[in-house]
Amino acid sequence: AREGSANSHGRRSRSREDSYSDDEPRRSPKDYIKLTDADAAFILGKGGKTKQKIARVSGAGLELPARSLTLEITGSDEERRLAKKYVECVMAQRVGDVVLDDRDSRFENDCTIVLVPSDCAGFVTGKNGAFLRQGEQEYGTI
Repeated sequence: AREGSANSHGRRSRSREDSYSDDEPRRSPKDYIKLTDADAAFILGKGGKTKQKIARVSGAGLELPARSLTLEITGSDEERRLAKKYVECVMAQRVGDVVLDDRDSRFENDCTIVLVPSDCAGFVTGKNGAFLRQGEQEYGTI
């Protein structure tokens, strides 16, 4: 039926452009990332903190059901894109140093690279990473 037209029961049919009511949840697009056991543990982090941080800074929803190695990412196209990028960066940290290039177009709008001399790294991270975590929380970063 066309938008605004009545169907055979006298009720208006919903077009694609019509919004959904609260009792009819709209299905959000989803992306999936297959993980190894080690990557799944790393993405979750202690108490699920890493997964929560990625969700917070990307705006996406991240679900990793128990005993599953498939990370489900929901949200807008941009939220899912950011979440996937952040998950990939976190997984790369598990196997070695991550080197970001400020000329890489994947990082141009949402990444600030701060060069820290190696003899100052302890001051930046703080005891057990506490200062770094405080900065992440305060500025909404990962």
